[in-house]
Amino acid sequence: MPVQHRSRSEILAYAAVGMEPPPVIPLRKSDPRQAGPYRLETVLGSGGMGRVYLGRDTTGGAGLAAVKVIRPEYAEDPLFRKRFEREVGALDRVKGAHIVRLMGSGCYEDLVWVATEYIPGPTLSDVVTERGPIDAAAAWRLLADMGRAIEAIWRAGLVHRDLKPSNVVLGADGARVIDFGVVQAGDGTSLTATGQNVGTPAYMSPEQTRGLEVTTASDVFSLTSTLTYAVAGQAPFGEGTGVDVLHRVAFDAPREEVLDKVADVDAELAAFIRTCLDKDPEQRPLPETVFRTAIGHQLSAPTGGLSHAARNVPPSVHPSRASGPRHFPPPRPPNPPPTVRQPPRPRPGSAGGS
Repeated sequence: MPVQHRSRSEILAYAAVGMEPPPVIPLRKSDPRQAGPYRLETVLGSGGMGRVYLGRDTTGGAGLAAVKVIRPEYAEDPLFRKRFEREVGALDRVKGAHIVRLMGSGCYEDLVWVATEYIPGPTLSDVVTERGPIDAAAAWRLLADMGRAIEAIWRAGLVHRDLKPSNVVLGADGARVIDFGVVQAGDGTSLTATGQNVGTPAYMSPEQTRGLEVTTASDVFSLTSTLTYAVAGQAPFGEGTGVDVLHRVAFDAPREEVLDKVADVDAELAAFIRTCLDKDPEQRPLPETVFRTAIGHQLSAPTGGLSHAARNVPPSVHPSRASGPRHFPPPRPPNPPPTVRQPPRPRPGSAGGS
């Protein structure tokens, strides 16, 4: 029998940012009840490629999974199945603390599915919509978490290509990047369905909008646009799906009034965002630099007092501080990444696949 309630961990994850979990969405009659070892219990969401369910392993495996079941029109296409198998193989190479783990996948007749680790908590988009922009301390932490995530993707030789506020989940132990449905191999080989729109216009990189080669520098750009939205409440090039947004991303400077809002929160953060939003991919910092910059700022920041922006942060659920303003729950200090030889950044080339 499908569950109709939220787990304690999910309730606490939402409460930590002053929110309540959304209502449980029950399965429809047409929804599958099983995908591989996973019993599907509720609906988590849906998109262009399929629906996502909360799944419970019936073979004794630990934890819950977010199980995406691909729409039949794609699942029945032999070419799509081949691409799907390649994508799953690519995702299995990505390992990192701020990336959801691949739990399993399967292609059984008309049922094609992939399961990833389920992270209880709201998306960044949900938090900003309901609670407003985040403060400086939360922004530097978010930058560190997302920087570490795209570094892990980069080291696996992949590019996410769809980093945006709704693809960042704020879990109890930090931000996690989700939804690798449009992930691309670092050599430019597309792992998505032919003809599928890749990315979300307001958070695309200039090279994406122009059909040029997409590298990890594209993820740095999209990460920074996402961070700008989190701090200012607006994307740096405006919202929407029209050609005007794509043109601004490709050719215009980020909107000054938006970056001014970021500067009001933290001038150093605004300056770093400008660097990451350079139109030239070669001028943007590497993911490792993004992470180290954020961590360096966190370690050097004063521990006493709260910034002016922090006054709008939802109160903590901690009883001793429930009446006062709070940042997002503080993370455990991360260990610095091991020193490794940096792979050469690819030269700008011809258009990548989509």
